[in-house]
Amino acid sequence: MAIKESEAFVLMTYPLAEADKIVVLFTHLYGKMRAVARGARRPKSRFGACLEPLSEIIASVYEKESRELVSLRRCELLCSPFERAATPEGEAFLHRVAELVDAFHPPAEPHPAVYRLLRATRDAFLHGAPLSPLAAYVETWMLELSGFFAPVNTCAACGRVLREDEPAWIAREGTPRCHRCGPTASSYEVPASLRRLFAEILKRPPIEWVSLPSPSDTIHLRRLLNRFLRDILERELKTELLLSV
Repeated sequence: MAIKESEAFVLMTYPLAEADKIVVLFTHLYGKMRAVARGARRPKSRFGACLEPLSEIIASVYEKESRELVSLRRCELLCSPFERAATPEGEAFLHRVAELVDAFHPPAEPHPAVYRLLRATRDAFLHGAPLSPLAAYVETWMLELSGFFAPVNTCAACGRVLREDEPAWIAREGTPRCHRCGPTASSYEVPASLRRLFAEILKRPPIEWVSLPSPSDTIHLRRLLNRFLRDILERELKTELLLSV
């Protein structure tokens, strides 16, 4: 039996039996893991409010080689997004972020950059960042960190640097192409205005970037990203919700 301890974000929970929960954690040191929280569904659970989506905790778990699930021994709450998550839009946003991480990352593979993204997103969320552009920011970075998105300033086919005022196309595998090389099957057109916003996403923290796009640009970004995510995952995300701009 091994005992492990790490900072972690709670992604989601599922009921188990009458009193327990399965908790999906994204830990800083060990990556994604699934843990059983005994008694977590009882009114006076020792886990308290630690198991809400995107709560950051210090998790202590123990595991046995013969078992897929680890057991959550204890947890300490570091930061909770509960204050803003009390609204339907806030709750939908947190579930969206958690589902993205769960969909793109296999178990037991640490990814410090994703952990930093979650922390920066949580902080922007708590500072009142508008949710629709913040969702576009997280979705773009999740695609980038998973290898499905490349900066749209150079054509992958001919190597030409694109002018600031010209559109580009992003192929399904995430590679950009210029208008001279033309689109491929299942590629998406990215107007020059959105190209600039994508470039700024990769340069700025979320709390700065969310003030840049107009409501119209945010809508176009979200539509493009939703199509891209659907094609890559080959399914609709359960949290395919419209967040107000």
